[in-house]
Amino acid sequence: MNDLPPPSATVITTNITLRPGMEASFAAWQSKFTRAASQALGFLYLDIAPAFSGSADWQIIQRFRSPDALDRWRTSAVRRQMFAEMASMRHPDEANSDNETTHSLDPLSCVTEVITTVVEPGKESVFQAWAEDIQASQAQFPGYMGTLFQAPLSAEVPYWTTLVRFSTPLQLDAWLSSPLRKQLLERVNPEVATWKSHRMASPFAGWFPASETPPPAWKQTALVLLMLFPVVMLEIKFLSPHLAGLHMAIATFIGNAISVSLMSWPLMKIAVRGMGWWLRCTPARRWQREVLGACTMLALYGIELAIFMLLF
Repeated sequence: MNDLPPPSATVITTNITLRPGMEASFAAWQSKFTRAASQALGFLYLDIAPAFSGSADWQIIQRFRSPDALDRWRTSAVRRQMFAEMASMRHPDEANSDNETTHSLDPLSCVTEVITTVVEPGKESVFQAWAEDIQASQAQFPGYMGTLFQAPLSAEVPYWTTLVRFSTPLQLDAWLSSPLRKQLLERVNPEVATWKSHRMASPFAGWFPASETPPPAWKQTALVLLMLFPVVMLEIKFLSPHLAGLHMAIATFIGNAISVSLMSWPLMKIAVRGMGWWLRCTPARRWQREVLGACTMLALYGIELAIFMLLF
């Protein structure tokens, strides 16, 4: 971890692979590392997440307000000590390797609870100690997919933001309704911190079942495009001439209303049912299904384009 980041970098991502059986120890380490990073000068947010649920590969994203702040954190004795404590948890094949980058974290297929907390001035250390305990606990629950922990951005955004991710809504609900979390919440003095939370579903939550693991966002987008494109093209060909006498805003509103209605029922229901085998690939023969599904989508795109190039 001695390579210098680019001069303008404010984010550094550490990639690690855990040894088998180190999950509980790593969960405890996460909470300590979160507290250490959040106390560093210029801290903006920390995001610790696995490549997928149950994966041994993790990314630790550390973002700071300026390149100087990041460099101070990167070279600090506290950070070196934290990674030294974690060294025994890493897989022997990469325990001594430097594996840090500045790329962004890809979107995860998961459900996220957004928690905003207003901390009374001077009580930050009390809140951070409590946050350390609650993170260590939630990281040991099934389906845990990582946490983003962000300090207040400005006087206009004075709250701490925490994003807690789990693989499925049921697993997230299991943690949120657990007796352990209830006990931890009861420990917080209202004079120290108050909070509220809400859930972030997938981008097209109304069109994809929320009771199961949501498909990756890119698959949802690809399927929406597949069904929306022909609707729009048919409207241009057959509906637009009948709306030509109306004001553009009214004509556009009517077209959009029809498109959204058709997408909600029945088009997306048909698409999700037809491509369900690809949207949520099971571990068995996963890569074969991924490749076949991607080729199927490309073929369907090609068919649509060919049809409308002939029609117009």
